[in-house]
Amino acid sequence: MSAGRKQRAFTLIESLFVVVIIGIMAVLATVGYRKWVIQSHEAEAQDMISNIREAEETFKAENGAYVNVSGGLEPPNMYPQPSPVGTITTQWGGPCGTCAGSWTTLNVAPNAPVVFGYAVVAGAAGSTTAPAITWNGQPVNMAPLLASAWYVVEAYCDLNAQGTPDTQIYGVSNSNLLMMNNEGQ
Repeated sequence: MSAGRKQRAFTLIESLFVVVIIGIMAVLATVGYRKWVIQSHEAEAQDMISNIREAEETFKAENGAYVNVSGGLEPPNMYPQPSPVGTITTQWGGPCGTCAGSWTTLNVAPNAPVVFGYAVVAGAAGSTTAPAITWNGQPVNMAPLLASAWYVVEAYCDLNAQGTPDTQIYGVSNSNLLMMNNEGQ
C-alpha cells in the first residue's frame, strides 16, 4: 500500500443516520400496511351489505315482505359475533342467540370468516318506528322509509381494537347509498 492512501470507514454519525432512515421507513411501512388491512375489512363489510340487500330484495319479491333477522342494531345484536373486534375473524353459520329470525332465510353466506358483525331489521309499510341511526354525527331522517316495507342493514366492528370509535356501515331499503361512520377506525 502506498503511504499517502487513507482507509475510509463509516463514522458513528453516518451509521446513526442510516439507522434513523431505516427506522422511519419501517414506521411508514407499518402504517401503510395497517391502512391496507382496515380498508380490506371495510371492503368485506360493503360487499356483505350488498349481498344482504340483494337477498332481502329477492326474499321480498318471492314473499311480499322483508326478513327481520336481528333483534335490533348495534351490539349485542350482531352476527356472527355480538361485539366484533377487528383482530378476530368469525366463521359464518353458527347459532345466533340474539336473532329474531334466521340468517339462513336470507341465504347469505360469505366465502371466508368475517371481521364485521351484521344486523338486519325490517318492518312493514306503515310502521310507526324505525331504528335510529346517525351519519357523520347527524341523525338520519327515517320517516320516508316507513311509507313502504323497509329494512336497515348494519355492519359493525371495532376495527382498531381500542374500544371506540367503532366503524359502522349502514344500508337502507330505499337508497343505494352506504353510510359509513368512523371510516378507517
